[in-house]
Amino acid sequence: MKREAIPAVGLGDYRQSGLRGEGFVAVPYQESRAWNPALLSPHYHDFFQISLIRGEALLMHDFREAKVSGHTLFFLSPGQVHAVKSGAETDGTILSFTREFFDAGAAGSTALLLELPFFYAADFPPWMKLPKPAIEPALALFRELQGEFDAARPGAAEIIRALLRILMVKASRWRSPVRLASSPKRADAMVRDFQLLVERHFREWQALTPYAKELGITANHLNDVVADATGRAAGEHVRQRRLLDAKRHLLHSGLTIAEIGYALGFKDPSYFGRFFRRYERCSPAEFREKIREKYQKAPR
Repeated sequence: MKREAIPAVGLGDYRQSGLRGEGFVAVPYQESRAWNPALLSPHYHDFFQISLIRGEALLMHDFREAKVSGHTLFFLSPGQVHAVKSGAETDGTILSFTREFFDAGAAGSTALLLELPFFYAADFPPWMKLPKPAIEPALALFRELQGEFDAARPGAAEIIRALLRILMVKASRWRSPVRLASSPKRADAMVRDFQLLVERHFREWQALTPYAKELGITANHLNDVVADATGRAAGEHVRQRRLLDAKRHLLHSGLTIAEIGYALGFKDPSYFGRFFRRYERCSPAEFREKIREKYQKAPR
């Protein structure tokens, strides 16, 4: 897929460090903005990211926007188009890491990164305002992560991996302390597994049957469980993921409308147009013109 309008930012565009070669970078927020002008405009990358933003900012994330203040955690998954608009007084820390770095040397399960509700999560916003009791513990963790990265002493990578896992588990507590206190229900785990399958297969699996087969249940049971947990039919999750991919293509690819439809598995461009208009109440071409005018202006 060509991405002409929106730049890709790699770990190589961040700080020079031996740890960067292993797949981890920690950088102060204002420093990252000064280094790379592409970070001021909508962009995407192929690694995971957790930012602690201190102060007022406007967050843009895959066609959603939120004005935040105070202390905010901002979670980004690979491929998600995003930008942060803020003033000179806003500060914080940006942690960038690959899946390979996070999982390397893990004692036990390597599924934690995707089991927690922060990455590729269809039903949670990617930003979270920290409650007051969480601010100092969060600041301490980010300071320690930044310090380990800057010093790059022997064993730093293992300490950083451990601190990242602690950060994410604590963030889960800060988001929903009651729910984390007990073991996840089987239905919750099934819904999460379904959402991850959708992320991996939405282009080729448009019916529920292959998802249900992969999960070892019937399509009807899958739909009942997902609808009960999320308020949306399982098929609607698949359609919404296809819609998001269509919108990403329209914003930052050079493909024609028909080519985008074919890439998403629509055999007839007119069917793709009807599908898109059903949700956005405008044609794909109209959406492309409107959204490019909005998001190709660099935030300041």
